[in-house]
Amino acid sequence: MSPLLLALVLFQTPEVAPLTTPPLAPPSTEAVSPGAEPPEVKLFAEFVDRHLLAIGASGSSMEVRQRERVFRLQDDDFETAFKLVPEAFASAQQAHSDFLVASRLQIAGLAVVGAALAVTVVSTLVRTLLLPLLIASLAASGVGLVLSLIALPFALSAQSKFFSAVAGYNRGLLDLRPPQNPALGGGLTLALPE
Repeated sequence: MSPLLLALVLFQTPEVAPLTTPPLAPPSTEAVSPGAEPPEVKLFAEFVDRHLLAIGASGSSMEVRQRERVFRLQDDDFETAFKLVPEAFASAQQAHSDFLVASRLQIAGLAVVGAALAVTVVSTLVRTLLLPLLIASLAASGVGLVLSLIALPFALSAQSKFFSAVAGYNRGLLDLRPPQNPALGGGLTLALPE
């Protein structure tokens, strides 16, 4: 019975097709050597590499790096990093302006709160003017708090404009084309007749 069962099992197995090698891909008409690229691509890559911006943060300042140059948001020359793309340049100017307004308002708010604290200390020393000095200190603290709260939207606007300027610049940089090499000087250029 077992030889019959073995014959039945062997007879039921499907035939396996012999393994063949896959057909080779047709040879390409253009042989591109690795690492070889057109000179225009190489020039454009160098142009982008020279001008691309990277975001950096050090301490309390936001900055962008362009190769070895660093442009901080609080510096007066911050916008010069964005000169190549006009939309990004406008956003960078707005970010710089909003950052300066926010900084000045925060400094003024902290100065007023510091003055209010000094008035509170003085009020403990001068007992005859205790109530008016405490009221003045409370009012000054409120003014300092309001100035700090007014500075907050400017700081948030500066941050969002900063990031949109960097993103817009890098995106716009890829759409730019590098300037053509200037013609060699020393000659007179005349229009040729057609």
